[in-house]
Amino acid sequence: MKFIHRLLLWLEVVLGIVIVVIVVFGLYLIVVSITQVQTVSLGKFHIIFETILSDLLLLIVGLEMAVMMIQRRMELLPEILAFVVGRKLLLMIPNTYELIIWVLAVGALFAIRKYLTKCEGCLKFERLILTGEIRQDKKDETVKTVT
Repeated sequence: MKFIHRLLLWLEVVLGIVIVVIVVFGLYLIVVSITQVQTVSLGKFHIIFETILSDLLLLIVGLEMAVMMIQRRMELLPEILAFVVGRKLLLMIPNTYELIIWVLAVGALFAIRKYLTKCEGCLKFERLILTGEIRQDKKDETVKTVT
């Protein structure tokens, strides 16, 4: 069972590295396509800019997914979802109601990130003493929880 768990862990890391390689190749393709673009009118520039922005944001989402897979940190998931929602928000908003829903979704993601993800060092002993959540008596070196 331990072998299967370790194998799956390494498979995740390998897939993350594959995603990074694909993102680097995609970035190369975007740079090549930008150098070959010749815009004639403002309308054509707008379409080309939306396409390039969409592709770049997609690469950012892929890169964030690879980082999450390699580091195995679920705290990065709200950030990835924020990039996905941001990409959708910037590129495809047909009406006002959907705009409001997307803005609420971004707000919810920020709230999740702030209030529901655990911060590093939240339960460290020194931080708990400094904030007064627990108290250490000097005489007998016992720790008391403040309620």
